[in-house]
Amino acid sequence: MLFRIGILEPKFDGWTAGPKYIRTLTHCLVSACKQSAAELFFFSERETEENRRICLPFDVHRVFAREIAVRGEQRVREFLGLRERSRLYYYAQKYGMSVVVPCTDVRTHSYGLRMIGWIPDFQHVYLPQLFSEENRQYRDTAYRRVAQQTQVVMLSSHIASEHFSAFVPEYAYKARVFQFPSTYAFEHSNGDPSTVLEKFRLPAKFALIANQFWQHKNHLTVIDALQRLSCQGVRIPLVMTGLPADYRDPTNEHLSRILQAVASSGLTDQVTILGMVPEADLHDLLRCAALIIQPSRFEGWSTSVQDAKALGRPLLCSDIPVHHEQVPGALGFFPCDNADILGDLLARVWNRLNPGPEPENEQKALAAEREFAESQGRLLLNLCLEAAASRSAEVNSENS
Repeated sequence: MLFRIGILEPKFDGWTAGPKYIRTLTHCLVSACKQSAAELFFFSERETEENRRICLPFDVHRVFAREIAVRGEQRVREFLGLRERSRLYYYAQKYGMSVVVPCTDVRTHSYGLRMIGWIPDFQHVYLPQLFSEENRQYRDTAYRRVAQQTQVVMLSSHIASEHFSAFVPEYAYKARVFQFPSTYAFEHSNGDPSTVLEKFRLPAKFALIANQFWQHKNHLTVIDALQRLSCQGVRIPLVMTGLPADYRDPTNEHLSRILQAVASSGLTDQVTILGMVPEADLHDLLRCAALIIQPSRFEGWSTSVQDAKALGRPLLCSDIPVHHEQVPGALGFFPCDNADILGDLLARVWNRLNPGPEPENEQKALAAEREFAESQGRLLLNLCLEAAASRSAEVNSENS
């Protein structure tokens, strides 16, 4: 019987990097499976534009899961306090998967499947003030279920793996690190990116923050640093992209603070907030940027950092452990709350930076990223083989 790997599309609650991680994971497995007899299946409950974008040269079977509950079953399950059934796991079992990945919350009967769990980060543990009590409890419960009921748990960095071991020490032996490469290892375009400057009326030289407008992303420290530099006669144009919403902040209070900080700092002609842009435009902005700034207070593994690395663009990052792990060769690191140090770093490097793209650096960086992606793909395939061969999880979900 063929070895079959099922790739599940989880629900991400407004986290735009989530679907991109699934694309990257799929690409990695496609590359690794070219040299093996494995078959790949992509399972989704929704026929979305995002998963239609996963158009790959290898034979990936797409399965869109249909409703499996009989009429009235959901109400009965709610009345009896039973967990909902997952169409994804049902269809994965129906199609005979040897292993499924990534399982972000095992909320249902697992149908005897071998599973690789995935926990992106433990932000709710280390920055609890950004989450409601209900959300923290949900994450605690979901993460413990993943640790308990899957054969292997995939973490996106060694720092996240350490956090996992502290969170559930009894399951620390299940931790495996899979560092996500950039999608640009597989989806890069060599076209002229300069049209994006005309489209958005941007200067030739600018710095870029490519993050969602969530509180932990820490845009305000960068705005503060730019204001201080402006008072010293140093002008650095800044572009910000990302989804202008946070499911934890329904009134967009934090985004309002960012907009007001730009206005009150007198930076309205220096800071351009584009919000969510098409992927092709983001790709071109990253290629053109003279500098990428990642000021985040917490990451499991930053997509914007990895994308900048893949394109050979310079980086300034906040001084958190995962950034040192992910990009030790960054131009510099700054404390999350210290706009003075960030301003000093910007003043020191800005004049010697050039707008992108820089073709020689870009091609060299892309070659290194493709090599990294191949090695991570082989690692991921080995994790699938390991999980499929392992004994049953310690505790299965309820069988009703």
